[in-house]
Amino acid sequence: MTRVNAVFLVAFVGVLIWITLFQPEAVAKIQRGAMVALRPLVKGSGAIESAVADLGTTPPSYEELRERLAEAELERDRLRLEVVQLDELLSENNELRRALQYLEKSPLSLAPARVISRRPAQWYNTAIIDKGSDDGVAVDSPVIVPLGDEAALVGKVSDVLGPRSAVVLLLTDEKCQVSAKLENSPEQGILSGPRGALGTQPELKLRYLSKDAVAPGGTRVFSSGAGELFPAKLLLGEILTLTPGVIDAEATVAPALNFDDLRDVFVILPPDPADEPAALPRAVPAGGADEGDASAPKPARNQGESDAGEGEALPPNPIQRP
Repeated sequence: MTRVNAVFLVAFVGVLIWITLFQPEAVAKIQRGAMVALRPLVKGSGAIESAVADLGTTPPSYEELRERLAEAELERDRLRLEVVQLDELLSENNELRRALQYLEKSPLSLAPARVISRRPAQWYNTAIIDKGSDDGVAVDSPVIVPLGDEAALVGKVSDVLGPRSAVVLLLTDEKCQVSAKLENSPEQGILSGPRGALGTQPELKLRYLSKDAVAPGGTRVFSSGAGELFPAKLLLGEILTLTPGVIDAEATVAPALNFDDLRDVFVILPPDPADEPAALPRAVPAGGADEGDASAPKPARNQGESDAGEGEALPPNPIQRP
């Protein structure tokens, strides 16, 4: 080795030592550059190694592949079923939360019930629930579904089959008629289902509105309580269209509930006679004759009074001064 080569070698080694000791950033850059340059070689060697390792193994047969595919499909179906069950539990939990929220604020006496039977031919007409006479359910008892702070009307009990079952006439039936009013409006009418509802959930009809009624789409419809059968402020649906006529107007209403998915409902029980105030004792006339005594003379009847004992009593004529 000549003196010049020895000098260059000593200088190169000195530069390397100086860079290593006093320039760590430069060393890091050199290392990164070397890794980038050698990366293809590392990947290629790894692929070659795996290929050589696979040369001694036997590939899976067709039957094994079929078994693996069947296992994967079973696992997929199981996971799908779990997702469906979780969705159902979440939906039921939300319904129970809304029901509890309504029950805590409602002054009504409510009995929870579940729909246990529906006939396909009368799908939008009737449903059978698992509550009956033993639970205080009576004919004409309204049936509702709580929706948070509000409740939507399902229908009314049309027949009590026994101690643990009753028939509910649904709101989508033509014979279930409800006195209804528009939200934030004095307009009132009679709401009922259409005639012969089959196939898909029917739209409701709100009749006998005034011919000048105004009801934009989306206006909510509630029970008015005028008929004294259904409590006021039960949600019935939303206005779809309004058709004015010569004498009155008629609206098409979308039901507030999905009547294809009725499951948990609440029956509004009639008031308990024990909770009603006791009747005041009758005053006995001065002559000692009771009203029930047939021998007692009966007072003359005013001109407005009716002979029909079961109908609504007409208001008596005003007292005329002599």
